[in-house]
Amino acid sequence: MSASKICSAILGILLAGNVLALEDVTTITTSLTTGVASTSDGDVFDNSIRAATGVSTATADYLVTSLVNNVFVQRNATNANQSSVWYATNGSELTGVNQTAYDQLLLSNNIYEGTDNTFANGTTATTGNIERLDFTFNTARIADGGLRFGVFDRGAVGVHDSFAIAAILSIDGAGHPTSYGTLLKVSAGWGGTSNAYPDQAYRLFRYGQGNDISISTANTESNTQGVGGILISTADLGVADGTSVYGYSLMSNDVTDPAVLANFPTTTDGNTGGGGIDLAALNGIEFRAIPEPESVALVLAAGLPLLARSRRRQQRQTASS
Repeated sequence: MSASKICSAILGILLAGNVLALEDVTTITTSLTTGVASTSDGDVFDNSIRAATGVSTATADYLVTSLVNNVFVQRNATNANQSSVWYATNGSELTGVNQTAYDQLLLSNNIYEGTDNTFANGTTATTGNIERLDFTFNTARIADGGLRFGVFDRGAVGVHDSFAIAAILSIDGAGHPTSYGTLLKVSAGWGGTSNAYPDQAYRLFRYGQGNDISISTANTESNTQGVGGILISTADLGVADGTSVYGYSLMSNDVTDPAVLANFPTTTDGNTGGGGIDLAALNGIEFRAIPEPESVALVLAAGLPLLARSRRRQQRQTASS
């Protein structure tokens, strides 16, 4: 962590008792694994993975420390089979991995691919009719000042889509959520004044077989956009330090109770303020601060008394001279 970020972190602890939360991601650190090209659905995929290894905000740096074990896609009963996906492209090839399952794409930790209009409801091929995405660990994580979850959206700077998120506090034997923390709603427009990952060309793929994304129904629409990110602390999700956390659920911003799918609105539009979030495949990731906020606090606890004693000695020496 740079000296300026350490100072910002220390200032956050002194003023608020913890490092500032709901932080826009300024940069994403990645590693590239080059794949072997293959052909599927009439397109060539180079099957490369550009995985996130860490992120930075204005106040701290974070490392990827683990990925969830499970992802569950909870769909609307109307047009429940629709899925929309985006892949980065270099013009001649698609630069992501050829995915065949929508749920597994979400967990691929690959900034070259993601989902489109994830929580939008409707009858057209551009809507996913997905109500909630559950990302769960089989073994609990313990909430503290250094734990963060991230949300990453493909889009233009300053117009990243709204969403809602809630921490999962318990699961059943299959990993499904059974209880939640506080529902947090994040309005559109997060991500800061620049995207965390630069513009890349992409193409949209539409499917009509639920989580099966082997054969598309349309795949010609294209554009160029970057990826914005935001980090969310367990404190933001209403979870006290020391509490067991099993992951989190994402949903649209018009939800009132994350636990009752029967009550989810089924008319969520695909606009920026609705359910139109275009998730990058950087989901279910546990991020940890470097250094841990507790470590900074320990440094402060040890260093401030020493500084005070040093100043008193200097004052005594000045008075006796």
